[in-house]
Amino acid sequence: MSNSPERAFVRMEGVGHRYDPRPESPLAVKDINLEINRHEFVAVVGPSGCGKSTLLRMVSGLLIPSEGEVSVFGKQVSGPRDDVGIVFQKPTLLPWLSVRKNILFPLKHKYGRYGRADEKRADELLAIAGLEAFGDKMPGELSGGMQQRVGIVRALLLNPDILLMDEPFSALDAMTREQIGFDLLKIWDEQPKTVLFITHSISEAVLLSDRVLVMSQRPGTVLDLIDIDLERPRSAETINHPRFSALTDRIRKHIYEPEAV
Repeated sequence: MSNSPERAFVRMEGVGHRYDPRPESPLAVKDINLEINRHEFVAVVGPSGCGKSTLLRMVSGLLIPSEGEVSVFGKQVSGPRDDVGIVFQKPTLLPWLSVRKNILFPLKHKYGRYGRADEKRADELLAIAGLEAFGDKMPGELSGGMQQRVGIVRALLLNPDILLMDEPFSALDAMTREQIGFDLLKIWDEQPKTVLFITHSISEAVLLSDRVLVMSQRPGTVLDLIDIDLERPRSAETINHPRFSALTDRIRKHIYEPEAV
């Protein structure tokens, strides 16, 4: 995909952030330049503590950068936005509400009510996520992977243009994590969004994304921005493709053998 300024949905220009406001304090991230286009899926990988989640929080408006500028749809981000959905590491479902009511909760919280059309959309999203039979179940009756899918559906209810995902599968076992990755690709294909996806898993980043941003040790900066030139739709066979191995090896060397790159 091209990175023309006219098409960029998200742009970071010279972005840096320090959590301690004193100018002499160290930066958590520095000199980040990135453009994400409409319906592009960009993953971010890097060592623990390199500032991956900091990037996501700046795009969401939960953090304001100390240096540079973050813009969404050409406007500088100055606070949280309704057109940005966020999926966190844990779905944090309310245990006393049914799955459907958990999905509808953002509307209830924001507007005090929801209507039949909203319930219909919730059910449509549940069907896309393969959960059409679980709308009346309680969260405790669902597996961890199913709960995480409910969290994704909840983030999609308000139909955000941008979906931010902060290590959403990190608490899942390896097999469930791989399956929900394919589930996410199916949802993304049927409900296209511009996605910024934070992960510690190199193979997950390559499997899901159009491009992978590789970050350095703290203070995190861009080591590489890699086009993932694997055909879509992706499947289990993609993982066995020689190109998949070559891409994961390239990212792994950046992280574990930076002097060799």
